[in-house]
Amino acid sequence: MAIPEVDMKLLEELQAMGFPLNRATRALHFCGNSSLVDAINWVIDHETDADIDEMPLIPVNIEVQAPGPFFMTEQLKLKAHELRNRAQGRTGIGEKQSEREKERIKRSKELLEAKRIAEENERKRFIALKEAEKAEEKRAREKIRQKLQQDKLERRSKLELPPDDLASVYPAISMIQKQKDPLPKAVQLPKKFTTKAELMSECLRSLRRKNKISDSTRFAKRP
Repeated sequence: MAIPEVDMKLLEELQAMGFPLNRATRALHFCGNSSLVDAINWVIDHETDADIDEMPLIPVNIEVQAPGPFFMTEQLKLKAHELRNRAQGRTGIGEKQSEREKERIKRSKELLEAKRIAEENERKRFIALKEAEKAEEKRAREKIRQKLQQDKLERRSKLELPPDDLASVYPAISMIQKQKDPLPKAVQLPKKFTTKAELMSECLRSLRRKNKISDSTRFAKRP
């Protein structure tokens, strides 16, 4: 494929009138290089073609014969001026459309970014809310556990039972009391204690008293 040969004089005149090179070449090619008027009329008839500004291509060379001298009339000048204004108007409209499209794309991007930020904030808020709920549930379970433990201690105290961690002390005391004489009432363990520390302390004091009493009895029996 090659660019067709056109009348260079007519081409220069069309370009001087403001027509682009591709459009002028296309007009001269399709009007057969007949005349400047025919080229201008072809442009007027085909100004809405999508490919009007594309350079024409042909498979073979076309012989061109230069026409005789041509003098531009006032009417042709007016037509050329009108076409030039139309071309400039389409260029201005195209630029405005391009600006509007750019603005539309910009707004779309801003909306998408705002939506993404809102979704991210909502996700963070949801996670924080769930963590707060878990922490509150944990505190509630701990309060319930402490309340159950306190109720258990109070029930054991009302039943005159030692706490769980001191319950093993009583079997040992019971074994000692079975093997030796019962403790006097004055040194027996009290039946109710308010705290674990008091109970442990009383148990140790009772054991020491028991040992002192046993030692005194043993020395008294010696001859």
